[in-house]
Amino acid sequence: MKKIIAGLALSLITSASYAETFSCTGYIDGTPAGEVMKVNADKQSVAETKASSRLKKAGIKVDYVDCK
Repeated sequence: MKKIIAGLALSLITSASYAETFSCTGYIDGTPAGEVMKVNADKQSVAETKASSRLKKAGIKVDYVDCK
């Protein structure tokens, strides 16, 4: 049991350490909508999906999201 818990903790720590912070902006008709948000993800496409989801929950409908 201790090995399982240690393995899970180690996997969570290593997966979090590989995540990057992306700055994401939503766009409506080519103009920025809202403020730039910080998103932690391992890939740019995942960051864009997360940012889009956050904007949707906030009630902001955007055409696309760009993360750098």
